[in-house]
Amino acid sequence: MAYMSFLSHEQFSDRLFILTEGYSMVHRFTIGCVIGDEKVMVIDSGLGMHGELRRYIEGLVGTDKPIICVCTHGHLDHVGSACLFDEAYCSLKDFGPGKMDPFDPIRRYCDVVDFSLESNLVSNYCKEHMIKDNRVEFRDIKDGDIFDLGGVKIEAIAVPGHSEGSMAFYNREENYCFTGDAINTDVHLKRLTTEGFRAYKKVMENFISRVDPGVTLYPAHLPMPMTIDVAKNLVKVCDDLIAGDVDHDPPAEGIFHSRKNDRNIRGHYVNNTCIVYNRSLLDGKNTPVAVNDVCYYSHEQWSPRVYTVTINYSTVNRITLMVFIGDEKILVIDSGHGIDNKLRRYIESFAGTGKPMLCAMTHIGIDHGGAATLFDEVYMHKNDRAKLPMSREKRYIDAQPFSNYSTEFAEYTVQNMLDPLYPEDVKEITDGDVFHLGGLDVECIFTPGHSAGHMAYYCAQEKVCFTGDAMNVDTHLKSMSRKGLVEYVDMIERFINRVAPDTVTFSAHLNRPHAMRVPRNIQAACLEIASGQTYGDPQGEAIQQHIGAFHNPNIKMHYHGNCCVVYNTSTL
Repeated sequence: MAYMSFLSHEQFSDRLFILTEGYSMVHRFTIGCVIGDEKVMVIDSGLGMHGELRRYIEGLVGTDKPIICVCTHGHLDHVGSACLFDEAYCSLKDFGPGKMDPFDPIRRYCDVVDFSLESNLVSNYCKEHMIKDNRVEFRDIKDGDIFDLGGVKIEAIAVPGHSEGSMAFYNREENYCFTGDAINTDVHLKRLTTEGFRAYKKVMENFISRVDPGVTLYPAHLPMPMTIDVAKNLVKVCDDLIAGDVDHDPPAEGIFHSRKNDRNIRGHYVNNTCIVYNRSLLDGKNTPVAVNDVCYYSHEQWSPRVYTVTINYSTVNRITLMVFIGDEKILVIDSGHGIDNKLRRYIESFAGTGKPMLCAMTHIGIDHGGAATLFDEVYMHKNDRAKLPMSREKRYIDAQPFSNYSTEFAEYTVQNMLDPLYPEDVKEITDGDVFHLGGLDVECIFTPGHSAGHMAYYCAQEKVCFTGDAMNVDTHLKSMSRKGLVEYVDMIERFINRVAPDTVTFSAHLNRPHAMRVPRNIQAACLEIASGQTYGDPQGEAIQQHIGAFHNPNIKMHYHGNCCVVYNTSTL
């Protein structure tokens, strides 16, 4: 079977690398690599499905120092390659009678099937190449332990909740912290009762008090840095869960098929940060949620005039929209699949009423223009406008995999899916057009490639740009030739030259801000694909099992700097 490489990396300082282990463009594991004068520390070690992790790291840092591995907790997707290193550490609270065996090869294989979006090529490769004998005797870690690597000290901070022994690893001098699954924009705490959430809230408050307010957080499953605001959001989520303010929470389907469609598993959001919990374990919440009472929306404020809204189909697959609030008008960028008629009312709940509300679409993607009919004016580039309408039935089919095929979500969308948008209802926009909202201007920037009419929307006053699907940590360019990829590189260069160098970008499917390094990484990935530097690229499965990309061996993913371009070998 042809070699596959699931690892990529990016260097963030002289002593810090961030690695990604990516079994699909959706499901990735973050692995830290900290370089001391005397030792190298690896933080988490993935599933252990290929045996390449140590060799890959040695290619970055050399072979002249011992390499130790510390694991944030004892789950199988964090300890799988720990056996490859000279010493291995993990809290022993996560091991023992009654605990899951993280080294069970059958369980690890079953999980990689789901992490790879059921890719036969990836899962079969992993079955053949997984570390078969990966059991390791861990040394214990306790709260406050210091790992002295020589010139670098890493402090262990106990953050129990996701697991009893969860640890964060904090570099006080460089002010970054690896938080594993304990602190992220979605934290799974499905075993906690109301009393358990009181305890977890104290854990978060203790963590916040022990780190610098400007700390950079690196969670385990998103390839982007975060701020302490995520931990503060989790405190607020706990307050709501303790108070029982959860009656409109959406289902929070897991990616694992053996654990799906439990209607007690819900997600509660504050500022687009989510805790996944079991409703039946909360005090007084033993009754199910009525399907039509659910709110699938959450939002976060980035400045007095800029918000993002997330449509939470599941904890993994979300649609991000941007809202610009002017003195005279409000501009909404994108609108999801159109699963219901609640989106405009939801935006009015924080943006107010009384102003015209416009909707501009980044592109014709079926998951971007479905609710545009709710707004006063709708805008799109002419190249994509011609592809309307998007039928109700097609949008319904497309939305289901975003929910990980939740039965409850299917019932909701059957009842509530909006009627289609037609070309005659859409006004054309082109490169350089400006929306004058009153004290706030938003410029249209033509960014074709993902679609022929793709647009980005740039607000120079706020130094923020919404890039849709054009420049994301996973960017889909499956219809492009080699020439097209080179032209895409030129398009990104023009984009970079038009926006301020410290512009923050938001993409359509991840609800955290991106730095301008993301477009640079996408440029590099496109050039590498165009020049044939693709040896080892694994299959890049789609989440939509009904489309041609699913189980298509020609669909590959290529990483540069932890950013991924999904491409089609048959079009190169």
